[in-house]
Amino acid sequence: MKKLHRALERDLDELLAAIRSGGAVAESLRQARGGIQKHYRAEEIFLEKLGMYDPRLATKISAQHAEVLEIAAGAEEAISAGQASDMVSLARRFQALAQHNIIEEERDVFPLADRCFTSAEQQKLERALSENA
Repeated sequence: MKKLHRALERDLDELLAAIRSGGAVAESLRQARGGIQKHYRAEEIFLEKLGMYDPRLATKISAQHAEVLEIAAGAEEAISAGQASDMVSLARRFQALAQHNIIEEERDVFPLADRCFTSAEQQKLERALSENA
């Protein structure tokens, strides 16, 4: 699953570089948003199973996903409305929260999954994530 996160981080790094340079922020945001949306949809199954072992953590991560997607939708609205400064502010927040979510998943969720799921279960979940990502 870390491989999937590295791909998302590349998109988030490109977004951050676009923000810093004043470059193609809207395009970078759309690229990162698309990858994040697909990844979060794929992770829903994983979080559902994880919720059997730690419902509070699963709920927290799901709430982070919802917040990141809500911010991305707001940034898209700002793009459509021609509100460049709002779009950049929302893109910054999107990038920071999506990156924070990756950190929390790798710090808290992955070790829990290692303790709760067998290798076979983890491989099955990883295949499902890769196929849906």
